[in-house]
Amino acid sequence: MTSNSSYRALVFVIGLTNRPLTKLEALLPEDERLQLYSGIDLSAGASQVEASLKKIHGIEGVTHVYFSAYTGHGTGFEGIKKANVEILENALLAVERLCPNLQVWIFQTGGKSYGFEFANKIGVSETPLKESYSRIPEPYASNIMYYAQYDLLEKLSRGKKWKFVEVRPDGVSGFVPSNNAMNMAQALGLFLSFYASCEGPGASVAYPGPQAAFTARHTDVSQSLLAHFHIYASLHPDLTASQAFNVGDESDGTSWEKLWPSLTSYFGLVGTGPDESFNIDAYMQEHRKEWPTWVKEHGLKEGALEKTDFGFLTMMMGMAVFGREYDLSKSRGIGFAETRDTVEGYLEAFELMREVKIIP
Repeated sequence: MTSNSSYRALVFVIGLTNRPLTKLEALLPEDERLQLYSGIDLSAGASQVEASLKKIHGIEGVTHVYFSAYTGHGTGFEGIKKANVEILENALLAVERLCPNLQVWIFQTGGKSYGFEFANKIGVSETPLKESYSRIPEPYASNIMYYAQYDLLEKLSRGKKWKFVEVRPDGVSGFVPSNNAMNMAQALGLFLSFYASCEGPGASVAYPGPQAAFTARHTDVSQSLLAHFHIYASLHPDLTASQAFNVGDESDGTSWEKLWPSLTSYFGLVGTGPDESFNIDAYMQEHRKEWPTWVKEHGLKEGALEKTDFGFLTMMMGMAVFGREYDLSKSRGIGFAETRDTVEGYLEAFELMREVKIIP
């Protein structure tokens, strides 16, 4: 959330989390213009969310909201969709009541909007993927929570002075201080640093998947560039309102074939080509008894290994055997020209992980 409160005549940022988190843990500056509040449970209902937000000093001055909350609660596609629509609605209704100057609501979705989960059943549209493509067909469309969230925002924004924008990344390389089980950069960083310790400097490490996954093109985005686009889109509602925008580091995408040598080299390893028999999750579980010693020897943050889903990493690197690169011409067309080498985003995340002792 960003606020322009008249009582202080300055712009400030209010960050909200559910799990406990301090600015120090998040590597955020000790600046009075940045406030961080934990314990905001968006699933508690609109009234309870409103009661929690009402305690925040300056909440009434909020003008821009950047919503990227997700919950894995719920059973199956329908349960998860219902839970995520509810947290969005609870948050929005509470903010509407408390923030009369609300101007823009940015919400983040992802590649599920293009049906990646059902690629083995319905395929993937012609690449590069464009925001103008129709929604995937039923019965699969009813399983996409992002469609339901978009429809909710479209409904609730009618006749209101605030606007909404959908920001649509695919894979995000970033640093999460509180451990996100599905954070690709964290899982990769932990695996590669642990593998290097076990196998020694200069050891070879094969790409854990088939050739098709190794060479398939996709559009990753670093957390910093993604954040910059969120801000850009929110400051130009005349160009972005009620629309979706792909976002990525490189206009022509990337591939694991390009990324793997550089990412492994960072840890003193030699990345080699695909080996379908090599399984990251199996390797980590085989060495699970060694985790506590490794953490203690290097003085690392406890619990990071246990809270990381290496099965998710294995699946993402082994099963995404189709091209899914994005067309970024729409975001370029509204003036957002920032680009970045995708490798740099991962390396930045690894450096931050080292700083907080998630990896040595």
